Order: sequence, then structure tokens, then C-alpha cells
Amino acid sequence: MYGIIIKENATIRKGINMWNSMKSVRLSLICTKIVMLLIVVCGVSLPFVLERYMNYAMIPMELSNMHPFMAILYMCSVPAMTALLCLHKLLGNIKRAVVFEMGNVKLLRIISWCCFATALLLVFAVRYYLLLGLVGITFGFIGLILRVVKNVIEEAVHIKAENELTI
Repeated sequence: MYGIIIKENATIRKGINMWNSMKSVRLSLICTKIVMLLIVVCGVSLPFVLERYMNYAMIPMELSNMHPFMAILYMCSVPAMTALLCLHKLLGNIKRAVVFEMGNVKLLRIISWCCFATALLLVFAVRYYLLLGLVGITFGFIGLILRVVKNVIEEAVHIKAENELTI
């Protein structure tokens, strides 16, 4: 009788919780596309937003003096967009059930280097806005975590290859 109750609860729980890994991948793909769009919108509106911020914060600096800062932010968009494109491709591979492949290892490697590149660029932006140093450290930490995940996936690819050779 106790086993039946557990089975009934599991069935009820399964009916209520309709979330699965495929929906999670789809949501991640949608979020990735939204962030790509936001990067484009932010890139287009950066001079206007930066000028409004300087007026709001009462920073006595002309927008022309902020060109190096804007250049750094625009340069940060290149590795960010590259990482997002790689993430989109990685999620597409996961959606097709292609997980433990060297192509995914390469994509994770590119994403991690993009995080390190962004962190390095943000070091130069600290001169203009101090909190970007913390953002840079965060990007560096995320890049480090991705390197570890990449190493784990790479080892799993090797183990998978060895298992396919044995009968």
C-alpha cells in the first residue's frame, strides 16, 4: 500500500510538473537571442545613454572626453557577441543530443576566452567607472569556471571514445 501511494504521488507530480530538459534548452536559446538583441540595442544607444547618465550623475565631463570609454565598451561587445553565438551553437548541439563531442569542447573554450578578453578590456574601463573592475573580475571568474567545465567535457569525450572502442 505504501508503494502504491508513492507511485500515485509520482504520477500526480509528473502530471503537474511539465518542465523537461528540452524546454530548458529552448528557454536558454530564447534568452540567448534576447541578450544578443540587447547588445545590439545597447550598442546603438550607448552615446545617448552615456550622456544621460553623466547628466543624471552630474559628472562634469563632456561626451567627447568619454570616447575612450565608449570604445572600450564597444570592444567588449565583440567578445560578448562571439560568446553568445558560440553559446547558441552549443545549445543547438545539446538540443540535437550532441553533447560529448570535441566541437562542444571547442565552443566552451572560445566562450571562456571571450570571458577573459572581456575581463581584460574592463580593466581599462576602471579608469572611467570603478565598479567595472568588479564586473571584470566576475567575467574572469566565469571564464575560469568555463575552463573547468571544458576540461570535464573534454575528459568525458575521451572516455566516450574509449568506451566506443571496447565491446
